[in-house]
Amino acid sequence: MRSVYLLVGSFAVWCLLAAFWYLFWIKGLDPKPENINPHESALAIAEILIIVVVSLFIGFGIAWFLRQQNIEKAEAENTELKILLATKKQEVLLASEQSEKAEQTLNRARETFRADFLTISRENERLKTVEETFKGEQGLLQQQIAVLQHTVSDLQQGFNEANQEAAHSKQEKQKLEVELNELKQVKRSAKSSIAQTQQTSTSTREVDDLKVINGIGPGIEVKLNKAGIFSFRQISELTEESIERVSSVIEFFPGRIARDRWVEQASKLYLDKLRG
Repeated sequence: MRSVYLLVGSFAVWCLLAAFWYLFWIKGLDPKPENINPHESALAIAEILIIVVVSLFIGFGIAWFLRQQNIEKAEAENTELKILLATKKQEVLLASEQSEKAEQTLNRARETFRADFLTISRENERLKTVEETFKGEQGLLQQQIAVLQHTVSDLQQGFNEANQEAAHSKQEKQKLEVELNELKQVKRSAKSSIAQTQQTSTSTREVDDLKVINGIGPGIEVKLNKAGIFSFRQISELTEESIERVSSVIEFFPGRIARDRWVEQASKLYLDKLRG
């Protein structure tokens, strides 16, 4: 806002200097009061006013054009972010499906391992019985035990690989969720920049005495102006989320804005202003 005030002040000084230059150098009027011709002075002042009004319209048109370009650019970026967000959501869904499939595969592998482990345990018991009964066939039984142990090792290896695949899928899912949260934050910042641009352009046209609202004093009004709130219409459009944000900015007691009924008071004052 300081830059806006500086531009307005510079424009006023420029208009004053240009008026003096036009009166005393271009029109050739005498600066002495006793030599001033009322008719020529009035005509010169009217010409200066016409020039100032035309300059104001030209400046307003340029500012409006630049503001419209910024808003269109922000909306285009917002659209791109929405597309990217939708793409990331699809990737997250795909990763979730892959993770679920990996978990299902892991569960099946666990069940298979348990069944095989029980089978092997029973086979080991049977082999121990056979070994006690037929000591002469100890060599053959040892070979069978070695085969079974090798089978157990293969099953354990498959179980470990399934666990690694599930952990990798979970890491991918967490990474995609982090990217999704970052995109949501960028989207919220883009929306807030658009709202702030529109709010700044609106506040330059509407400035109300906010102290009329019960619960707003001079100090609170200054904090609201720093937050970009200058009119009754802006307060009447506050939502629950924006009320919490405004309370944190102006360092106000939580729930005080709702208890003092700022939104209802501002809505009534804004309607009275429109009717008047």
